[in-house]
Amino acid sequence: MSELDTAGESVEEAGERHASWAELFFDLVVAAGVAALAHVLSGQLDLAALGLYALLFLAFWLSWTTFMLYSNVAAEQTHVLRLLIGMFGLGVMAASVPGVAHTVLGNGADGLPLTVFTIAYIATRIYGSQSWRRGEILLDFPVVQYSAGLLPWLVSIWVGEPWKMALWAVGVGLDLLLMLFLSGEKIVARLQAKFTALAATQRRLGAAHDRKAPVVHGVSVDLAHLSERLGLFVIIVLGESVVQVVDAAAATPYSVGLLATGIASFVLLAGMFGVSVVFGYAGLPHLHAGHISTRAALGLHCLVTGVVGTMAVSLSAVVTQGSDPLSDQGRWLLCGAVAAYFTLGVVAGVASRNSGLLRLISRVTTGIAVPLLLGLLATDVSGRTLVVCLALLVLAHLWGEQRFAPE
Repeated sequence: MSELDTAGESVEEAGERHASWAELFFDLVVAAGVAALAHVLSGQLDLAALGLYALLFLAFWLSWTTFMLYSNVAAEQTHVLRLLIGMFGLGVMAASVPGVAHTVLGNGADGLPLTVFTIAYIATRIYGSQSWRRGEILLDFPVVQYSAGLLPWLVSIWVGEPWKMALWAVGVGLDLLLMLFLSGEKIVARLQAKFTALAATQRRLGAAHDRKAPVVHGVSVDLAHLSERLGLFVIIVLGESVVQVVDAAAATPYSVGLLATGIASFVLLAGMFGVSVVFGYAGLPHLHAGHISTRAALGLHCLVTGVVGTMAVSLSAVVTQGSDPLSDQGRWLLCGAVAAYFTLGVVAGVASRNSGLLRLISRVTTGIAVPLLLGLLATDVSGRTLVVCLALLVLAHLWGEQRFAPE
């Protein structure tokens, strides 16, 4: 099946698409979302905080992905107003995150932020799911057109803690299951068979009006455009980490140590940009184009950006504390994030079939084992030294990608 845009031109005829001005403006809400989600991890770092961060990030990412895929398929027929409304809904969700974190993690009594987040999420997802034209089924990621996972969120409006968080988790879990198992091709075949059978029944009964059966057809994403949008999301997340490091440095007394910490933090984030965007594909480290499905790429993108989003909190803490060691939770958050990032990179590299045995062993050793050992053993090492070590690891991976990159 050849790739077509919504105007009916083949990709070869229309040329490679790039993100439009409206799409770039829409993506700015990602920066607001990442900055707000940092509030969840800026206080007490424990399993409850990590669980809430994961829950809110998945809700935010699913909402963003719904509108991103709509504009990808609609191309030049994208309604800018629809993107702006979606952007506003995502902005309301982001604005309510600090209040949600305070209520859930700080035992606050104000339940209004949770209600605001819930209503904004439901409204944004439902509005986004109605963006496609009548009869269109997104073959690559049909979960964005279905709202079954929103039912627990709707019920949660009328219940209190801790059942509210449990219902949120059930709702996100349903969406994750649909991401894994919902097939766009099977949906199209099932609906078309249903409509054809209904039309045949009407003809047998001698229906007064010979109505044509509704036409259902599948639509696919523009892969090059999708890769660009996913890469832009990763860039924005990394950029927000840079912003938070700069903000922390601006509030810290100037010193040579601060300069060293700032350089190491910048090198770490810039190295991740190189591994993910320059030498990766769709913002995913060690991935090459054309080796995994769109559904798998989106799933890996969700995990990678969620992991990278935690870096801002750890690096900001290092800038503030200087030569002092990080807390156990802070050290594990930083080292665990780097290890998780490279774990996902190893998965992408294996899927891309671009990693021989020696490269695979090297990636697992330097990208996964070493950060985990630092998290386990570097209890008395200063945060600054820890960031320097991790930055050197990322640079080693960047050097390897450049050395073995195809011409």
